[in-house]
Amino acid sequence: MPPKIQLRVSDTQHLTFFRKMVIKPDESIEAGALVDVLGPDGKLVGRGFYNPRSQVAVRLLSRGAEDGDDFIAARLRAAVALRHDLLRLPDVTDAYRLCHAEGDGLSGLVIDRYANTIAVQLFSRGFFLLVDRLKAALAELFPGATVHVRADDEIARLEGFRLPAAPAPPPAAVREHGVEFTVDFEQGHKTGFFCDQRDNRLLVRALAKDRDALDLCTYTGGFAINAARGGARRVVAVDLDEAALETARANAKLNRVKIDFLHADLFNYLRQTKDRFDLVVVDPPKMARDRDELPRARRAYRDMNALALKALRPGGIIVSCSCSGLVGEEEFLGLLRDAASLAGREIATFRIAGAGPDHPVSSLYPEGRYLKVVFSRVR
Repeated sequence: MPPKIQLRVSDTQHLTFFRKMVIKPDESIEAGALVDVLGPDGKLVGRGFYNPRSQVAVRLLSRGAEDGDDFIAARLRAAVALRHDLLRLPDVTDAYRLCHAEGDGLSGLVIDRYANTIAVQLFSRGFFLLVDRLKAALAELFPGATVHVRADDEIARLEGFRLPAAPAPPPAAVREHGVEFTVDFEQGHKTGFFCDQRDNRLLVRALAKDRDALDLCTYTGGFAINAARGGARRVVAVDLDEAALETARANAKLNRVKIDFLHADLFNYLRQTKDRFDLVVVDPPKMARDRDELPRARRAYRDMNALALKALRPGGIIVSCSCSGLVGEEEFLGLLRDAASLAGREIATFRIAGAGPDHPVSSLYPEGRYLKVVFSRVR
C-alpha cells in the first residue's frame, strides 16, 4: 500500500496541495512517491505524487485509490480519446496537445504530438520516476512513434530530478488546416510549437484578406504564414530569436508565401517604423513566470500594445495575446484599455478567445486557463 499523507485543512476542492496544507509525515517518504492523501478527518481524499522539497507538496491524480500505473495509462487513453473521437483533431492537424496536465487529470505532465514524434514535458518528480512507464503507455497508443522527454532546467532543479542528456529528435513536418510547419525540437519554447493558438491562427487567416499585416514575436511564423495564406497584401514578421526566424523562413518557403522577416526587438521596431498596418498580432512569450515579475509584465503588455495600436490604420484589427497565467483575463483586458488610452486610440473588442479545445481546463484547477487572445477593431 502507498504511504499516507494527511492534510491540515478541510478544503480539498483543488488538484494541488501546498506545503503549508500538509502535515509533515512521521515516516520518511521518497520525493515523488505515490501516496494516499487523507483529510483532517482521516478519510481518503485521493492519491497523488508527494514531494516535500517542492512548493507543490502533493499533486492529486485521483479521487480514489486506483492503482497508480494502470490509472495513469487509463488517463492517457482517455486523453487520446478526447482528441481523436470527440474533437476529431486528426482530421485537421497532426500537431496537438495530447495531455494538458490538470485538464486531463495528470498534474505535472504535458504531452504534445507532432506527426510521428511525441514530445513529453515533465513538471513533476513523480512523473520523472515513472518515465519508463509513460514511454511504454505512449508506445502502445502510438506504435512506432518517437518519444522525446524534456524538462525545464529550473523546474527540474526545484522538483529534484535531472534527465539524462539525450539528443533532440530530427525536425518533424506537421500540417494544420492546410498549412505546413516544421517543428524544430532544438527550439527552447514549450515542446517545439504553439498548438494552443491553432484556432486563433485560423481566424487571423480569415481576417487578413487585402490587409497589410504585422506579426510581432512571430517565433516560427504561425500567424504570419496564415495571414499570407489568407490573402494579405503584405506581411511583416518580427522576432528577436534568430534560430526561430530561420525556421520561420523555411516554413514560409514550404508554404510558398512571401513574408518580410525582420530580426529585431519589437519595442525598437515599433518605435522606429513608419509603416502602418491593417492587422497587427502581438503574441509575446510568457512575461510573468512568478509574482515578482508581475509589475514588469503589466508595463510590458501595456506599452507593447500601445505601440502596436499606433502602428495601425483606423479600422485596423489588433490581436493581443498573453500566455501569462498570473495575468487574468479581466486584468489583461484592463491593460489593453490602458494601452488604448496611452496610444490615444479607441478599441472595440469583438472576440475574446483562448487555447484550443485540446487544452481542457479542470473545474478543480481554473488556473489552467492561461491563454488570452483578444481581437479588437481600432477607431
